[in-house]
Amino acid sequence: MGNKSVSTSLGLVAVGSLLALTLSLLPETSRQRVLAQNLNPACPLPEEIAVTFLNSQCKKVTLLMPQTFFRYYSNETNKKGRYLTTDQYQTNVQVITNLALNQAWGNKAEKMLSITLPAGTTVYQGVVAPQNPTSCYPGGGQQTFIENSKDPYLFWTEGPTLTLEPFSCP
Repeated sequence: MGNKSVSTSLGLVAVGSLLALTLSLLPETSRQRVLAQNLNPACPLPEEIAVTFLNSQCKKVTLLMPQTFFRYYSNETNKKGRYLTTDQYQTNVQVITNLALNQAWGNKAEKMLSITLPAGTTVYQGVVAPQNPTSCYPGGGQQTFIENSKDPYLFWTEGPTLTLEPFSCP
């Protein structure tokens, strides 16, 4: 019995060490995004997208009529992305915290676009998951994910200017 207990303990230590080593090899932003919450198979999207929804829960919806969403961005690189929201914010800080935009990712949320999706478009909707550190990026806003932000039938327009406030995360 003593040898089985030692073998089991050594096996558990090895598995734990392997997990810690694997996590340490991930880029810092990947580790933070993955560790903010556990994955739940309730969202029919790939894991790296599902985990951006609170508890990895989202609902697949086909729009019955055209609908307008908002996209917050800071430069051309992240202007027409796949993550949208129905929430219209007044300040960049509201966007950063409610949409959990970790500032290490580069989106300062200084500008807003509105986008009209045509009827028949499939979207995935839910609540934004927190990102680490959760005290800075609690999430909780509405999130809509579209699979193809380059679709020629999408109508993008510049939105109103956001009030820019200083954001700091301890």
